[in-house]
Amino acid sequence: MTFTLRRVWILLVLAALVAVAGLAACGNGGAHGGASVSPDAVVARVNGSAIHQSAVDLARAEARFSGVADGAGEALDAAIDRELVRAEAERLGVAADEAEVESRLAAVGTQLGGDAAFKSALKKAAMSESQLRESLRAGVLREAVQDARFPQIKAAPGAARRFYVRKRAGLFTEPAATNVGALVVRNAGIAGNAIKRLRQGRPFEEVSRQFSIDPQIKDAAGMLGWLDPRSLPGPLGKAVGRLRVGQISAPVAGPGGTWVFKVLARRPRRVASFAEVRAQIEDGLTGRRRSAALDRWIVTARKDAQIERL
Repeated sequence: MTFTLRRVWILLVLAALVAVAGLAACGNGGAHGGASVSPDAVVARVNGSAIHQSAVDLARAEARFSGVADGAGEALDAAIDRELVRAEAERLGVAADEAEVESRLAAVGTQLGGDAAFKSALKKAAMSESQLRESLRAGVLREAVQDARFPQIKAAPGAARRFYVRKRAGLFTEPAATNVGALVVRNAGIAGNAIKRLRQGRPFEEVSRQFSIDPQIKDAAGMLGWLDPRSLPGPLGKAVGRLRVGQISAPVAGPGGTWVFKVLARRPRRVASFAEVRAQIEDGLTGRRRSAALDRWIVTARKDAQIERL
């Protein structure tokens, strides 16, 4: 799978987390917002099956990771819907593919810019790696259920090409970019000390964590990720633009202090052809239609279910 396809795919993975919050928002909101609940108490029952507080906490963590509100009532609705899907999976005899779960977890880390950036994103969302894994597992299980229930639903003829034409510039064009490491300190003297450490062979991530005064850069171990140097403020962008791969910059005065950069890699602009991405687009569009069908099924299943909120 090329970088472009990984990029498209992981956007869909992250969008699936947002969809969880969207499904939850369709519920009635519940009565648990702000309540004090023991760590893993039973907070509801669906057709006799217990829903624990940890399931609600997971839905709230997903919402934070996706950048949306994490209300407890909405999260309970999401957990109820997820239990309906789990029970249907059991009835259909389908399960989440664990290899797929681990592949998606790795892809999230890659798309976010590596291990340090991945951990920083989880920390910002107050979400554990095990919670993210469980969230991805629920998404994979949901897809297995919708495929088993609605195998007859497929992308409309010609839809993949129309999608490609509309989204080519955004989704299927990989702009030229530079993978950049950075650290920011108070003055040129301190920057010189950091550069000395780097030239002694110390890892850039280690030195950035030790020296950087910016909390976000420190948490990400200096990994800014893939970017266009021109997106950086004037002197910073110019400094990065002049560096060769592997080269460390001289100290550069900029917003927040004095900066030191390292160029980790560069990549040229590339446009994926329709032939390269056709199968993935068709799978994605088919999945979207099946997901909508499953959403409709959930609405009916919720009406028919015996739901007790505790």
